[in-house]
Amino acid sequence: QRQGAQAVLATLWPVADDATPVAAIAPNAPGTLLLRQNAESGAGFFSPKEQEILTQIVERMIDSDQPGAPRVRDTKTIVTIDALCGSLDPSVTQPLPTLLHVVDYAPFVFDLSLRRFTHRTPAEQDASLDGWMRSRFALRRQAFMALRNLSFLGYYSQEETWPLIGYGGPL
Repeated sequence: QRQGAQAVLATLWPVADDATPVAAIAPNAPGTLLLRQNAESGAGFFSPKEQEILTQIVERMIDSDQPGAPRVRDTKTIVTIDALCGSLDPSVTQPLPTLLHVVDYAPFVFDLSLRRFTHRTPAEQDASLDGWMRSRFALRRQAFMALRNLSFLGYYSQEETWPLIGYGGPL
């Protein structure tokens, strides 16, 4: 499973030998231009409602107590994820919008709550995501990892977050 997840992540975000995203060190690398074009064209992969669900998921996944850490909503994290998903093979990304709706409505089934994910408190959202992470169902855990990987990829690819991880930027 770990090798499969690594292969998926490598497909989503190719990295150089030092684990620096290729787009950060080679802005003209294959796929990077397409990412920029999708982001600039305004053609979104996710609907506005799905973007809000994704934003709240990413906010909980990234929640950093680090001083000076920019808020997800103050970065282009969601735009980056949206552009990335729009640039990939549709057979890989097609389930993602549905997954976001499943996560939003999952508390009805898995948490026995009458409130959707997007209407819960941050602590309740954390508990809900923890349920996805620790689920006895492999598919649910894999969905969590996909959202987690997209969250970290989207957030830490933003220039304003680089100091948080000790990345000084392209040489």
